[in-house]
Amino acid sequence: MSIHPLAAVSSEARLGVGVTVGAFATVEAGVELGDYCVVASGAIVKRGVRAGCHNEFGEHCVVGGAPQHAARPQQVGTLAIGDHNVFREYVTVHRALKPDTATTIGDHNYVMATAHVGHDCVVGNNCIFANGALLGGHVTVEDRAFVSGAVAVHQFCRIGRLAMVGGHARVVQDIPPYMLVDGQSGCIVGLNIVGLKRSGHGADEIAELKAAYRTIYRRGLPWKQVLEALEQEFHGGPALHLRRFLNAGTRGFAQERRAPPAPTLRLRTADDDTAADLSVRSRAG
Repeated sequence: MSIHPLAAVSSEARLGVGVTVGAFATVEAGVELGDYCVVASGAIVKRGVRAGCHNEFGEHCVVGGAPQHAARPQQVGTLAIGDHNVFREYVTVHRALKPDTATTIGDHNYVMATAHVGHDCVVGNNCIFANGALLGGHVTVEDRAFVSGAVAVHQFCRIGRLAMVGGHARVVQDIPPYMLVDGQSGCIVGLNIVGLKRSGHGADEIAELKAAYRTIYRRGLPWKQVLEALEQEFHGGPALHLRRFLNAGTRGFAQERRAPPAPTLRLRTADDDTAADLSVRSRAG
């Protein structure tokens, strides 16, 4: 264990083997840090935090702060962190709002500088949050999701497994698993094919997801019939997880971005041209 003489570590904190605490860092009473965690210079780990092994808390991040809520009770919940997570500079992660509840972060997540994870969020494993990503309270993020820079996620929204959300997106409805979201419009623009391949999904599974995608967004069915069609046609693999995710929604789901039909422009010619020439048309773009 290595604790800098200028660090403030409570005698009531429980630190595992090989923990490193840098200068001007603070570890409050009641904190539990597993083996080989690193608390960098200026970082603050507040009471109510239980973290596993090999976690890195970057410079000036604040982990375990009180929830930002106008009706915050006097006693609040906790923050539970798994193993092998990285919280970079100035990241903030808040405890749950009510006692006996916890904000939960799994394993192998990477949270880049200035990102925020609000109270009562549930984050899975192997997720990436780029700089300035913001999760409101009660947000759920499933395994291997990628949230790009400056994305704002509304409270109670869900982001599905292996979804990728483009930079600056405003997420106000659930993002289904395996989807690719355009940052400018916040709409779905297809499947996250690259992410699916990198995570080991085979051609058959990807083909099945494409079929499910067409059922959801291209067949023009009412939502109830979409769910019925998914239940009849898909019984296993990632398509089954997609169906279960859609069945559990309460906020609605992000829609597909479909480009409108290209407009037709009339090109007018000189006055002495024939009437036939006036009918020449050309598609814009």
